[in-house]
Amino acid sequence: MSQITIQCRLVASESSRHQLWKLMAELNTPLINELLHQVNQHPEFETWRQKGKHPNSVVKKLCEPLKTDPRFIGQPGRFYASARALVNYIYKSWFALMKRSQFQLEGKNRWLEMLNSDVELVESSGVSLDSLRTKAAEILVQFCSSQYC
Repeated sequence: MSQITIQCRLVASESSRHQLWKLMAELNTPLINELLHQVNQHPEFETWRQKGKHPNSVVKKLCEPLKTDPRFIGQPGRFYASARALVNYIYKSWFALMKRSQFQLEGKNRWLEMLNSDVELVESSGVSLDSLRTKAAEILVQFCSSQYC
């Protein structure tokens, strides 16, 4: 996913810039942190982690009661929407990373399961170890005599 960064110059009075900073630093950032924490504590979190995604509506439902919380009250509607969007984006990315890591781990476990010891190989195949080695050598000779070696 590509992102475009837009840079702009905020031309406003010092009091307006101070008010915007106060909204962002003292109200909106703590709201985002609270939403991140609540999503993490949600009873369905482990299910979402295993599935690799969460429903976006959960963050919206968690944000609604926080609008009346004295710690976060008084923000413009777009600040609440921005907080919800950011929390959804963060968890969407994190769940995708966790799912990828899970697939990689499962692949490595499958590979390790294929690497049986000699005893396990003899037991599962029902053939002696010498017979297995002879057959493997024959296959290697055939493979190397072809165009691939």
